[in-house]
Amino acid sequence: MNKIQQEIKFFHGKLEPILEKVLEQYNKKNTKKTYNTLTKPCRKLIQKCSYKSISDTSSLCSLAYWLYIYGDKELALEICEITHEVEFSFEFMGWNSGIQNIYGLEIRIARELLGENRRNNIPLNLLEYCFSKKVKKELRYPQVLREDKIADCSSRLLNTELLLALYNMIGLGETGLFTEINRNWEKIEEAINIYIDCLKED
Repeated sequence: MNKIQQEIKFFHGKLEPILEKVLEQYNKKNTKKTYNTLTKPCRKLIQKCSYKSISDTSSLCSLAYWLYIYGDKELALEICEITHEVEFSFEFMGWNSGIQNIYGLEIRIARELLGENRRNNIPLNLLEYCFSKKVKKELRYPQVLREDKIADCSSRLLNTELLLALYNMIGLGETGLFTEINRNWEKIEEAINIYIDCLKED
């Protein structure tokens, strides 16, 4: 087993107990929506979660956000914090659904639960990602709200569009790195709360 394989195994070993806690909590009160957004991804990640896999880390990020949406901030924070143990690579994608969005969520939860400011914990390679031209072009107000995409999407894709908007608003907006986002934060905060309420609905 080489070094990367050992690191992947170590990361998965640290993550698995947290995933088991999520399963234990939601197996008792599963709805169709919580099954699809929490239970099913948890089972998949227990089987395999490589921090080198974009698919796995995107699923992990989504899981943390859904826990936050459902009000389980402590469990969501545990998932966010375990990502400190490894170094991820960040790639810009049009839908922006990768692990890079988990750091803004940690900043938000740490402020809400613990009164802590964790903006200084942003990894250097994430800072480089945030300051790339493609990301700066994407993260503008009011485009960050994705209102046009949400208005035009089908009901089947509504949850996906709302979640992608949260990734931008929380995942990157909470870093405080974007002047235009900071200037419009009050309006963005209002949108975050509205989108979360929509996503909670069955």
